Amino acid sequence: MKAQNPMEAVVKVQRHYPDMALPRMAHPTDAGYDLTAMGVEPLRPKVFAFDTGISAAVSPGYYCEVVPRSSIVKTDFMLANSVGIIDPDYRGRIRVVLRWLGDGAGEGEALALVGQRIAQMIVRRREQSRLEPADQLDDTRRGAGGFGSTGN
Repeated sequence: MKAQNPMEAVVKVQRHYPDMALPRMAHPTDAGYDLTAMGVEPLRPKVFAFDTGISAAVSPGYYCEVVPRSSIVKTDFMLANSVGIIDPDYRGRIRVVLRWLGDGAGEGEALALVGQRIAQMIVRRREQSRLEPADQLDDTRRGAGGFGSTGN
């Protein structure tokens, strides 16, 4: 799978539902492809796996991230793992796991999301890196300060 433009990644998408539309960007300048919930399965109380109905293969040197659409704030759901990483060699179905924060079990609310755009898939360049052991790290102005140490 070779991208036609060297700056453009290609994502091959296998659809698992008949007549399902390909994920798309609502606007040409959008960062991510909207993912639609095609089905839902409860994983444990208040946690639901939404099937996006797709599997994907991305160009070498890239990977995908799955993040919630901003409109998810209109519900009492949030992405259970903050961001989903789709490794370049993963070929399984892409699922979005959402946690229900509202009252009750959330099963009816989860079913109501089926057919709705719930997340987006962002294609990212994968940077090659390696870890190197060190006995000591260089000093910096910030040092070990964290969790709000740079502001009020």
